Amino acid sequence: MILRFISNQAVRSKKFPAYLVGGRSLAATATSGLDVANFNFASPQQRRSKSTTVAVQLDYYMSPQFAGIACALTEGLYQKAGIDEVKFLSICPVGLEAERVRQFRDISSDIDVVVGSVEQNVFLPLLLRNPELKLKAVAAMFDTSPLCLASIVEGGEDNERSKDKESSLQVVGAHEDTVDLLKRIMIFDSDQVARHKVVASSRATKNMDLFNGDLDAIQAYTTTEVPTLQRMLERTGKTGKAVASIPLEGLNGAKLGYSQMLFAPEEDLAADGGKHEILEAFLEATFEGWSVAINDPEHGAKSVEEAQKLTKLSDEDNDHWDRRDYLRYNTESTLACGKLVEATKKDGSDRYGVIDPERWDEATKWLLNEDIRSGFALDSTVWPAKR
Repeated sequence: MILRFISNQAVRSKKFPAYLVGGRSLAATATSGLDVANFNFASPQQRRSKSTTVAVQLDYYMSPQFAGIACALTEGLYQKAGIDEVKFLSICPVGLEAERVRQFRDISSDIDVVVGSVEQNVFLPLLLRNPELKLKAVAAMFDTSPLCLASIVEGGEDNERSKDKESSLQVVGAHEDTVDLLKRIMIFDSDQVARHKVVASSRATKNMDLFNGDLDAIQAYTTTEVPTLQRMLERTGKTGKAVASIPLEGLNGAKLGYSQMLFAPEEDLAADGGKHEILEAFLEATFEGWSVAINDPEHGAKSVEEAQKLTKLSDEDNDHWDRRDYLRYNTESTLACGKLVEATKKDGSDRYGVIDPERWDEATKWLLNEDIRSGFALDSTVWPAKR
């Protein structure tokens, strides 16, 4: 398998120079403690006779929340599933993942399938406003959104007490694509009196902005920023302080639905022409990768670090991760992410990542705040429950 990296500058300019990792095939470059044989299968095209290529737009930098994809890369699972080449688009500004997938699909006839990842709460409002994007969700890596409201409180204060303290919060930092959602969830108290000011904050510095008191609370992932903040407090000796996190799912009735949802252009879902089969093969390898990470979180964390080098998608200078004792931190984060993936396997299904149409509809109606048709922006035929 060949792994390529494509910049979004190329997407904007409609030029797509593709570069081999290190100028060589993945098999030739993956030598950092990996079994090179994993990348050299005797029959790399098990499912079809022609070379197949999948392009991927992640909604964040390569990190433990993509440990399944990382394991699939480093273990050669995509090639084993019949996918010869995986291309990664560079990380785009938050909230633009769907447009990037559509742009890339429209001008890249040599790509078999394009896949993106994003939150259901980001994806649906965008599709309602821009139906011409013609995209649909096909699977989800996380059963529940790990989005939370994180703040620093006096030590010993539990989450229930921190909820009572919400009325004293003044400024809440959120990513640009989540400002409106947070305003809807929490800007009013039970008396419909405004208590919070939600502002767009820098994704790269929000932990330090909270830590330094520039923000009273921040949008965070329970699997990423929260453990980082806890380590920051320990490292600085602030023993009288603690990190409080309140899940956004369920807060004031919020239904956010699935997280790290995988989606594709409608034309890539067609059963004829083989695209449906290629997309299914990508999902099969991805969730097999998640099985590897779940069974051995430390191995999954090492795969993330290797995939960061291979994809070059870890260049953001941000404070989300604790880079001291990095392997231990990534292992703990991979373990936490794996639990969210495990929760997608329900009702006797032996597959991770299956979207429950009824639950999808419930979240859709809340997120769009209207009685939308069932199955809006969802294709449940590509990755159905398998018993």
